[in-house]
Amino acid sequence: MYEFIKILEITVYNPLHKTRIYSARASLKAIYGKHVSIGKGSVVSDNVEIGDHSYVNEHSWIENCTIGKWCSISDHVWICPAEHRLDRILSHPIMGNKKTLRVTIGNDVLISHNVTVLEGVTIGNGAVIGAGAVVTKDVAPYSIVGGGPARLLKMRFPEDIIVQISELDLYNKDISEILLAEKGMTYFSDLEVH
Repeated sequence: MYEFIKILEITVYNPLHKTRIYSARASLKAIYGKHVSIGKGSVVSDNVEIGDHSYVNEHSWIENCTIGKWCSISDHVWICPAEHRLDRILSHPIMGNKKTLRVTIGNDVLISHNVTVLEGVTIGNGAVIGAGAVVTKDVAPYSIVGGGPARLLKMRFPEDIIVQISELDLYNKDISEILLAEKGMTYFSDLEVH
C-alpha cells in the first residue's frame, strides 16, 4: 500500500517540479533540480541535493551528498554508504552509527556502473569514475580514475583546455549555449556529433 501511495505522490510531483522520478524509494524531501531523472529501484535519501539535468540510473543508493548539474550516475552506484565504527570494541552497528561526512560531486561528473564513493569525498567538475571503482579520496576536476581504491588513470583534456572550459561557466547555461561554446573551441572541432 505504501508503494502505491508513493507512486501517486511521484505522479503529482514530477510535472510540478520538472523531474522524472521513477523510484518509490526516492525521497521527495531531497532537493531535485529541473530535469533530474531517478531510475527504478534507486534509493535517494532526504539529505541529498541533485542539480539540474543530472540523472541516477536504476538500483543505485544515494545518501548524504550534493550532486552538481549535468551528472551521469550509472546503475548500482553507492554514494556515502554507512560505515561501521572500527574504534569500538565491536564493529557491529549495535555499538552506534558513525557520523558520516558529506560527499560533494561537482558538475558533469560521470560515475560508471557499480562504483562506491565513500564518505567525505569531493569529486571535481568533469571527472570520470571508471566501472567498479571504490573512491576513497578526493578526485581532481577532469580526471579519469578507476580501481579499488580509485587512482588516477589520465586526464580527460590537456591542462589548457581544462582552464578554458573552467572559465566558460558552462554548468549554468542551457544545452544550446554549451554546444555553441564547444563548437567555438578548436580542440573539439574534429569531433563527430551524434
